[in-house]
Amino acid sequence: MTIKRRKFIQNLGLAVPMLASPFNPILAKEMVFTNLATSDLVNSPFKADFKKYNERVWIGSSFWAVPMEDWEIKNNRLEFSGVEKQSRLHILTHVLGENQGDFEFTGNLGLLEDKGKKGGVGFSVGIKDYTDPNSVKAACYFGKGISVGVNLEGDIYIDKKTEALPSGFDFGNISLQLKGHNKGGETQLELKATDAAGKNITLKNTVKGNLDGLVALENKGSEKGESTFWWEDIEFSGSKVQYKPDNSFGPILWAMYTLSQGKLKLTAQLPPVGVKDSQKVELQFLRNGKWIKDEKSQIDPVSFTSVFSIEDWNASEDIKYRLRYNIDKERHTYEGVIRKEPLDRPLTFGGLTCQHAMGFPYRPLVENLDKSNPDILYFSGDQLYEANGGYPIKRQPEDKAILNYLGKWYMFGWAFGDVLRNRPCICTPDDHDVYQGNLWGEGGEGITFEEWEKVRDAHGGLVQTPNFVNVVNKTQCGHMPEAYDQAPMKSNISTWYTHLVYGKVSFAIVSDRLFKSGPEMVRAGEGRIDHLTSPAKPGELESADLNFMGQRQLDFLNDWVADWEGANMKVLLSQTLFSNVGTHHGPEKEFLFGDLDSGGWPKSKRDKVVETIRKACAFHINGDQHLPFVVQYSINEPRDGGWTFCTPAISTGYPRWGQPDSVNVPFTDRPAHGLPNTGCYRDGFGNDNYIYAVGNPTDDFEEEFDRYQKAQKKASGYGIVIFDTTERTIKMEAFRFLANLDIESENNTYPGWPLTIQQSDNDGRRPIGYLPKLEVKSANQLLKIINDDTKELVHVMRIKGNTYRPSVYELGKYTLIIGEGATEKTISGIEITIDPKKTISV
Repeated sequence: MTIKRRKFIQNLGLAVPMLASPFNPILAKEMVFTNLATSDLVNSPFKADFKKYNERVWIGSSFWAVPMEDWEIKNNRLEFSGVEKQSRLHILTHVLGENQGDFEFTGNLGLLEDKGKKGGVGFSVGIKDYTDPNSVKAACYFGKGISVGVNLEGDIYIDKKTEALPSGFDFGNISLQLKGHNKGGETQLELKATDAAGKNITLKNTVKGNLDGLVALENKGSEKGESTFWWEDIEFSGSKVQYKPDNSFGPILWAMYTLSQGKLKLTAQLPPVGVKDSQKVELQFLRNGKWIKDEKSQIDPVSFTSVFSIEDWNASEDIKYRLRYNIDKERHTYEGVIRKEPLDRPLTFGGLTCQHAMGFPYRPLVENLDKSNPDILYFSGDQLYEANGGYPIKRQPEDKAILNYLGKWYMFGWAFGDVLRNRPCICTPDDHDVYQGNLWGEGGEGITFEEWEKVRDAHGGLVQTPNFVNVVNKTQCGHMPEAYDQAPMKSNISTWYTHLVYGKVSFAIVSDRLFKSGPEMVRAGEGRIDHLTSPAKPGELESADLNFMGQRQLDFLNDWVADWEGANMKVLLSQTLFSNVGTHHGPEKEFLFGDLDSGGWPKSKRDKVVETIRKACAFHINGDQHLPFVVQYSINEPRDGGWTFCTPAISTGYPRWGQPDSVNVPFTDRPAHGLPNTGCYRDGFGNDNYIYAVGNPTDDFEEEFDRYQKAQKKASGYGIVIFDTTERTIKMEAFRFLANLDIESENNTYPGWPLTIQQSDNDGRRPIGYLPKLEVKSANQLLKIINDDTKELVHVMRIKGNTYRPSVYELGKYTLIIGEGATEKTISGIEITIDPKKTISV
């Protein structure tokens, strides 16, 4: 059976609303339809004259279009040029309240393109999402409302009630007027349509309920590619209309920043503003009670990012920042905090991955993440999926494809912007971010759409244009420290692998996709050659020509393991884990012997990376697999590598399970907790993986209609890692999507978590002997151990305290380098000793 990956119909239906307190600042921005304050009840009318706007794709902060790129200000009017059966431009800042009352919605519009006398246009009112009915974000993408309007088939309609338009009704220039009166648990609607010649018709209908929620302009047809329309102006008013200014989104959508070794980098993400709009963003800091201008930065005209880079940053205190931007004769600001760097306490790290829109806007998870209060966040990839937003991707032409990507990327910022504004974050793109189900980048090799179509996700190379991929890199990685090696890859694709030090933890940030070889290098055939439905033949997945992470990144890692400036601990961040621990895949829960969309192969090249990071006792954090794992790697013998934490998916789309016990896979060394599917198992690529914990989905998730409950059942959530850089411990936690962090409960986490390990546990080699014990006058000195014969770095770590007993793994003489810079001391010719009291004082 072929697994139809990532092609699922996400069922929407009635659900149980999620309850939470409006005092939570994140939730407060979601409570958009309820009456939280008297000021919200002011009946402020909404008016928009599109002739007064500059030409651009983004309409304004009071609107949100789905799909974004299909609506734009053009020819002194609002034009819709898309092909979707239903597309809406939502009004965010004015909503229909739950109170009884009246409203009126009017607009002047006309036919843009007649595509065979098919297609409709009008309003949608009372738009709400059943899973998260108080969320404006959820309403835009999952909300259902009452559709009213006219269509080229000759009807006027309110919901399912229709009536024929007057004969000869001219769609060239028409006006629509919708009146609503809410009383006694039902709403009376009256729609009047009038053409330029004065022909008009009025249709009345009564619908049940208060009809509260968003309102939107709507292009509505029965199939794709029907006629399109333009709008000149709209007005929305009445006693039932409530003004909600906090619902606005933009023009500064959100910001991301990093701080590393005294350098601050910040990216402001804007929407597609027009060429006549302001092209600069200003950054200010609050110092001594006054906002001080730091600099202005140009907006990139393709990615619509504005990047700021500031040297010699003082990270000893919290500093407020403010971004300013002028548009439509209004000044807009966006505020946040550059946090004090946590140098005197443990570092709390948040690990997140894989944001399928099924769980958007992930409100329960975002609220919990805010309660966990991480010092730094890591989004390891798949910040979007191709189907996010409920509309397909556009692969070409390039300009439309980029706008299509941006519209889906903005969903990420809308969901997580409030937790991003006040803490640093690391963000790395993965396969879906560049519109590929799987990615073997072949060092940046480009492939044609025709080549890619032959085997699609099993083909090596990148199918989207280099400019498209570079936009992805700019938007997601522009705020990170400069790339270690900035020379572009093949096809002129930019690099982003880099090094960041924060809170006395040194992070290597790499791509385990962009340089990797594709399956067609080792396996012939058609279809899913990346799925091993039978065991691989001996040597089938090995070749000297294969790449795992690429020599450039391996050179970077070799430099990184030896560079400990400002750090007590080392952590590698990548997109996926370096083994294959998932056993079952897809909606049919099909067993696979191996999935080449993992970091488990080619084993020899994979082993080299694990060996390299092991020298520095580096911990590994990743995502991608859609279920959480804690695994200890093996190279030459079981458990001789370091540990890795594959964090839960924020919202799982394509399901996976790690259930080796169900298919009779032999295991050894089951942990003391005795949980099933744990212990040391050998995967289909020959890796011995010590699985300490796994968080599997339930098997009944397809029966669940509530999107948040389904996310919970599909093993969604996030990871927290606490690095105690004084005690040198690493504590891992895996929280469920619907965890209640206000109470202590085993149900908040997945079985097997939390787990705490020592920094030294990330080198699992069994020593052949010990060198003399080191006694150093100054505590926490850096130690490097080098094999005198091979000149190879064997081990490097910052000593905890004043004493350390160095381990070595083969006979020979060794050089010890102790200290850094001017204090560095070298001692050569040191051998294994059998005297446990022998010491070297430095």
